[in-house]
Amino acid sequence: MSTLLDIRDLTVRIDLADGPVFPVRGVSLALGPGETLGLVGESGCGKTLTCLSVMGLFGRRVAIDDGEIGFQGARLDPASRADRSRRARGMGMIFQNPMTGLNPVRTLGWQVAEAYQIRTGSKRRAANARAVELLDLVGIPEPRRRARDFPHQISGGQQQRAMIAMAIAGAPSLLVADEPTTALDVTVQAQILDLLSRLQREIGMGMLFVTHDLGLVAEVADRVAVMYAGRVVELASAADLFARPRHPYTRGLLDSLPFLDDDVERLSPILGTVPSLRAMPAGCAFAPRCPHASTTCGRVAPELTSLEGGAVACHHPLAVRTEAA
Repeated sequence: MSTLLDIRDLTVRIDLADGPVFPVRGVSLALGPGETLGLVGESGCGKTLTCLSVMGLFGRRVAIDDGEIGFQGARLDPASRADRSRRARGMGMIFQNPMTGLNPVRTLGWQVAEAYQIRTGSKRRAANARAVELLDLVGIPEPRRRARDFPHQISGGQQQRAMIAMAIAGAPSLLVADEPTTALDVTVQAQILDLLSRLQREIGMGMLFVTHDLGLVAEVADRVAVMYAGRVVELASAADLFARPRHPYTRGLLDSLPFLDDDVERLSPILGTVPSLRAMPAGCAFAPRCPHASTTCGRVAPELTSLEGGAVACHHPLAVRTEAA
């Protein structure tokens, strides 16, 4: 399978007044056309910054410190005007918060039409007509009338749908979906996921799917990358990850989920908190919270190593559980 997106040893730096911090450290990921890669982990683990790196959307104090990003077989240069145009034409992103992702002084129709024009080069009249079709496609009622509304005139759920319409306008080859079903009820959530799946089948669109909902990951992702403290700690197919997690952090995430067929009074949370960017442990960042940690874990950061069809960054990967266990 050809590679649509190729991230190699990505490190992101944020320059603060008292010195730099590195919220993304040595991340390597690959995504093929038509494939969905799920990106999961606790808040603050670097998922969104990884996505913004792919899109080239950084503020003045945030930059790629090391590594490279390849798209459609060519390395992207953040300083290149031509590469910024390639990103605009070939990538779309669903932002986590539509309140900040939508322009408050432009109508929904104008914003969706603009995204369509950038990717297709079409005339404004054709783009306006397509914008109405896209608003209808993502389930916004009375799309022709709503196209004339401003973001503050619609609900949060409809804002999220408008954001999705902008992201898929012009059928980009890569969709970066950062919590794409935020603020949507279960029925609409299923409709949006079906829509994204259909677009993938029709145009071969690859999708980087970021979510806290492991249930969604199991439903939509082909492969899953688990991030912790800025690093990928496990990478596997969705089926293998849920059936045979090898990293203690992945096991902890799964054990903390409630299941309808389990009769339990209390959930099993992961004790402790994600370490501060200012106080990263010298070794494995998960070691202070890990029940399997050894002295080696506290001193040496583990490398992401291939293991049984996937990869894990752990000195003591978990044994595969048997059915009896």
